[in-house]
Amino acid sequence: MSDPTTPTDAVAGTTRRHFIRGVAAAGASTVAAASLFEAPGVSDLLGDSVARAAGAPTPFADFRAVAASSADAFEVPEGYRAHVVIKYGDSFANTDGTQLRFGYNNDFLAFFPLEGKPDEGLLFVNHEYPAPFFQHGVTRGADKSVAQLELEQYSVGNSVLHVKKDAAGLWQIVSPSPYNRRITGKDPECEHTGPLADETNHPRVGTSSKGSLANCSGGITPWGTALSCEENFQDYGSDPATSAYGWNRLDPEYDSALWSKYGWVVETDPYDASWTPRKHTALGRFRHENTAFRALDGKRFVLYMGDDVTNAGVYKFVSTRPFIPGRRAHNLRILEEGTLYIASFDHSRREFAVDGDTTPITPTSGVGYWREVLVTELEDTNVRIRRAVEAEEAGAWNRHFATNRPEDVEVDVDGTVYIAFTNNSGVKDRHGSIRKLVEAGNDPTAVGRANEFRWVDYAGGGDRGEDKPAGERGFSSCDNLVFDREGNLWVVTDISSGSLAGTPGAARWYRYHLNNAVFMIPRSGPNAGIAFRFANMPAESEGTGPYFTPDERTLFVNVQHPGEETASRGVYGDVSTYTSYWPAGNKTTGQNPSTPLPSLVAVTKLPPNAPPEERRPNVIPPPPPAPEGRRPQPEPGRDGAKPRLRVADVPRRRAQAQLLRGGLPLELTVDEPVRATLVLSAKLPTLVGRGRRARRKQKLVVLGRATKSLKAGRTELAVKLSPAGKLRVRALRGKDVTATLTIEARDAAGNRSSVKRNVKLV
Repeated sequence: MSDPTTPTDAVAGTTRRHFIRGVAAAGASTVAAASLFEAPGVSDLLGDSVARAAGAPTPFADFRAVAASSADAFEVPEGYRAHVVIKYGDSFANTDGTQLRFGYNNDFLAFFPLEGKPDEGLLFVNHEYPAPFFQHGVTRGADKSVAQLELEQYSVGNSVLHVKKDAAGLWQIVSPSPYNRRITGKDPECEHTGPLADETNHPRVGTSSKGSLANCSGGITPWGTALSCEENFQDYGSDPATSAYGWNRLDPEYDSALWSKYGWVVETDPYDASWTPRKHTALGRFRHENTAFRALDGKRFVLYMGDDVTNAGVYKFVSTRPFIPGRRAHNLRILEEGTLYIASFDHSRREFAVDGDTTPITPTSGVGYWREVLVTELEDTNVRIRRAVEAEEAGAWNRHFATNRPEDVEVDVDGTVYIAFTNNSGVKDRHGSIRKLVEAGNDPTAVGRANEFRWVDYAGGGDRGEDKPAGERGFSSCDNLVFDREGNLWVVTDISSGSLAGTPGAARWYRYHLNNAVFMIPRSGPNAGIAFRFANMPAESEGTGPYFTPDERTLFVNVQHPGEETASRGVYGDVSTYTSYWPAGNKTTGQNPSTPLPSLVAVTKLPPNAPPEERRPNVIPPPPPAPEGRRPQPEPGRDGAKPRLRVADVPRRRAQAQLLRGGLPLELTVDEPVRATLVLSAKLPTLVGRGRRARRKQKLVVLGRATKSLKAGRTELAVKLSPAGKLRVRALRGKDVTATLTIEARDAAGNRSSVKRNVKLV
């Protein structure tokens, strides 16, 4: 192939700053730092639901949160542009003449920069599983033709895409390119490494396998390779009479009852299209979700992983070889030899009394240690460890090792490990949580009972309440995680399509959430701990693999399995029966009925002075243009007029005792249905700093707030104080202070009006 560019410093990590900017979005760190266990502060926002980072905002850290939606559309906040880069079946090519097609159900993705080309790079993308109904209509493994099975084979694995910004700032596929490549469920032959890569002693594993499949999430390495995780390998080779896939009709190698060729972490060099992928048996064989590394110069390399199964464990691998920056040939052997460990928590699962609850009945912090995984437990890891643990102590697995489905694991720049526990109906955990883990002495290689790690449940999923702004009601069923360079935590959600609002099996505890979404959670500053909704996914889909470019001017997001429930109630070929038309159409509005296609989306923030030709809608698909010669007709409630507000009976003076008992009464009249947010705030003396440096400053404090859906006409209501607000008012002890009542009303079209009134508290 023609002279491929080698990895840049941003990936190789030759300097700390380059390293963090290049790979922090993948959850990597090169430095040790003091462990931190501060409880995340949670404070309400004043007025608009605007997310702000603690430091200098990135293009994605300052936005107006979007409300939950059940529409068949991809939506980001106004001021952002979203466009489809590539979708299932799209063609691209290598310069050697090989014609390629983008695979199905794209999941993990990572951006690999090209040296000296800031607006150009490589995207490594996983394709998790096929969709027989949409691809050819035959859903029973025993009934498929060889051609249909081979179509499914080709649609999984990985894509390597050369991408570049065009003149309008849109990412496009460079084709042909020497980097463009497909790895499928059949090709190429993958090399096995590590202790089980042995035809004589481990014939079920052997030394090679045909391609890669079940490629869920993954990770990157500091030496510039991609790691792809083979997750639900068990679906491909079971009884073809009952399996959705039945690939063992093509080759018994796909039968997990006979072979152990799949279920590994696979390493690939995206910069070299001739690279032979390597499956590393030292990392164990289980339903791998992702990888996240901790690399300290000259020290043993550590890789964290989750087993994406309900009641499964969290793992880490500690290499034998040290990580040496700049020694790529040496580092490429790191994952071949080392020791695997599984986390043992003093109490591993978050349990609840009632389905949908957000307050657990079990501890939310504690300690644990890393238990060694024996070589004899590397194959079918979950089953063998569980059997050994239960033999030693009955019930020990569920008490100490079983967790609530660990999907993503990421590592912050200070070494703190974040784990996304999606959910577990067995212990009534319907919303999941994000757990934070700090190693003993902040040493990632610390293992054994003598080196206890500490953990705390950092953020829990679930409804924060109707009184919260629409974009802040809370997340549920967290999946992939990613950090931006200012330390904000980005979360995508993975509520099962059959449980989402609007489906026959809709679950009441997800009604508030509607479609799956992307959230940003600031981890410091006044909005720490609040999940702000940044993007809504189309009907019956989930967002996966969020990844920032090194300059953080673009966020790539995969949209996986839109219209997933169609297979259970649709008619193949009759598009009108499909539950999603995305991305070409919108089922909700009846726009352009078409087959739903998994797609890769790029999101960028528009500069305020962006020319009209660069402005693209913040919704995919955009509304259809009005017919030529006709003026567009406004939709009901979308006339562009702001709602009219009239406020009456707000007392100019309010006794503090009256405020504590009944809040602040008022009368509000609106000319159309609105969602009204009322916030009572005041500037109060607040102690800032600690010790001798502590001093009092005037700080704006929210005393109380209310959010109401109002019909057109007059309504009497009151803003009552929050518990914290009551404490602040009592602390005034009769001192006069002026409070401000801010009222904002938003109509169905998103038009806003606001008013303010001052009230003297005496």
